[in-house]
Amino acid sequence: MGLVYHFSSDPSTFPFVRGALAGLHDVAVATTWRRLELALRERPVGLCVIDRRGLCLADGRDAFVTLRRRFPSVGFVLLESGSVKPRLLLDLGRLGFRSLALMGDEGEEWDLRRNVDHAWKGTVASRVLRALSVRVPLREGKVLRLALDHVHECWSAERLAGRVGLSRPFLSVLLRRAGLPSAGRLLAWIRLLHAAEWLGDPGRTGQSVSRQLEYSSGAAFRRALKNYTGATPTLAVAKGGMPFVLGHFLRDSGFEQAARDRTSVA
Repeated sequence: MGLVYHFSSDPSTFPFVRGALAGLHDVAVATTWRRLELALRERPVGLCVIDRRGLCLADGRDAFVTLRRRFPSVGFVLLESGSVKPRLLLDLGRLGFRSLALMGDEGEEWDLRRNVDHAWKGTVASRVLRALSVRVPLREGKVLRLALDHVHECWSAERLAGRVGLSRPFLSVLLRRAGLPSAGRLLAWIRLLHAAEWLGDPGRTGQSVSRQLEYSSGAAFRRALKNYTGATPTLAVAKGGMPFVLGHFLRDSGFEQAARDRTSVA
């Protein structure tokens, strides 16, 4: 479960998107391009569902192209209410949409869920899970997925443990046995993995990323990144961003070979 923003000028699409993604993702709404841009800069958004009618508004396409340029780490799914025409498919590639979902007369919720799931494969959470899936036992892997999916809620170690029905000390024991860091350290790494991905976006700054992930200050964020990776935000981006931090995370977890194999995860 991640944070998904739905952009539309038509309120009738809001219940459809919320209903389709209920229980899978938290959905927030933006009704103007300016509000969507502000959300992408200030909130930990993983993916956006864009109603195609919004692209038809005055300067709609220009506004979307600007968003794509400023926030390349964010995935975009196009929501189409009518039939698919060949020109639309061509536009998808040109504009940078990862998927196309159809909202038919009866509301094809399954199609939106399928396309959001496809687009989600490019997010930090999905890439980290691919890097560790064969090295972490199923039970601990589910904990890792839960923590990754809820980064936008900035959970404490106690809350993570509570969600899986364990005490924080016992959860940390289980994670360490599986080669992962303790619960608190795992959550710290997950925040840094997302931060490293977002720092590469021209539309974000170190200060805005620190707010997105609820660090007490920009200095606290820079200090955490330095303590865990030895790098400043600028150096982390120069060394590859998320894959660079992922390599340090894998080594900290004891997966040295995985670090050599997966540092180039894309």
